[in-house]
Amino acid sequence: MVRHLYLNRNIACMIVISLIANMSGSMILPLFAIYVEQFGISTLGMSLLFSLFYVGRFLGGGIAGRIYEKIGAKRLGLSLLIAEIACMLLFPIATSFIILSILRLLQGLVAIGLTVFVRVTINHMSTAENRGTLNGYISSSEGAGMILGPLMSGAIVSYFSLSIPFYFVAIFSCISFVAVSRMTFLRSPLKPQEQHSPPLKPKGKTMLTKQLLVYSTVHFLEMSAFAIFLTYFSVYATYKLHWSPAEISLAFTIIGISTFISAPFIGKISDLLKDRLMLCIIGLLLIMVEIILFLWFTEPWIVYLAMFIGGIGGAGYLDSFYSQLGDVIPEEGRSSFIGNVVSFSELGAIVSPIIAGALMERFNINAPFYYNIILVLMAIVIQYFIRLKSKFIRKRPIA
Repeated sequence: MVRHLYLNRNIACMIVISLIANMSGSMILPLFAIYVEQFGISTLGMSLLFSLFYVGRFLGGGIAGRIYEKIGAKRLGLSLLIAEIACMLLFPIATSFIILSILRLLQGLVAIGLTVFVRVTINHMSTAENRGTLNGYISSSEGAGMILGPLMSGAIVSYFSLSIPFYFVAIFSCISFVAVSRMTFLRSPLKPQEQHSPPLKPKGKTMLTKQLLVYSTVHFLEMSAFAIFLTYFSVYATYKLHWSPAEISLAFTIIGISTFISAPFIGKISDLLKDRLMLCIIGLLLIMVEIILFLWFTEPWIVYLAMFIGGIGGAGYLDSFYSQLGDVIPEEGRSSFIGNVVSFSELGAIVSPIIAGALMERFNINAPFYYNIILVLMAIVIQYFIRLKSKFIRKRPIA
């Protein structure tokens, strides 16, 4: 009973921290135009501010994973929340482009650090029986953060000053800091099937390195596709579908709501079926359906339906992907592994939109999304072969 209460309290804290990390990263998007006007920032400068966040995410994942191993979950969580509070308090008083750039880079470092902290902690606290469900709660909070961040900042700035949204997130971060400071990070022993199942315990550094390469590549491809969508859907909707900004905002809101609603249920299904990789593949297939629908149809209701399907696909992929890492990677070294995976994937978020932009300039406005389909298809193929190999290992008799 005591352990159950401990888990519920800690899980609730992780959900709130995940919400904060996604709110703080996305809430600045509607505010860029105000910063451009107030500080006289050029279009190039605005693009740099946007990209520095992802540079910070690329640099921070592996670092956060290694620090997690050295100083432990609690100290890392508290340090990241202090940095988040400082970042939120400094944004309103930043008076130069250089300071804003540093803060945006720090924001990316903290955001990915909190992601690593939450996902690794959830995987440490869970077992194969509930890992998908708990990761589903985290994916759901990430979806909620993506919705609430821009909506909250846009609404608050309409009635109050530019600084209020940052103070709002800083208050939530302070509450989370107090909650984490009172947490006890226990690690329960793995259950027998997790200790002895051959595919669930890689042997040696060579096997771990191969897994790191394979899973990093899959996540690189998926995050590349997601970054392309975020970067170019607004352009596509404006010039191909002739949508207003309000209609475009509604599309992104539908994705967030879909993810928020579906993630816990998909996580539960992942635990019941005990086939994470199949659900990863299904999630990626739904993302492909989303892209195909808005490429082939222009009716708003079909495009919005596509967004809803894509939100379910994203939840299916993320829930099962992080749960799969928790299943197959030993607890010792898991934090570094997950940190390196998310860092490498952020490189895709930096590079792939540039490639997609070049394709759009060379061909047409549809080109980035056909490139997107290729990326998702490649991720599906890799996941399919991982699944085949895992099934073969399970069936092979143990000597």
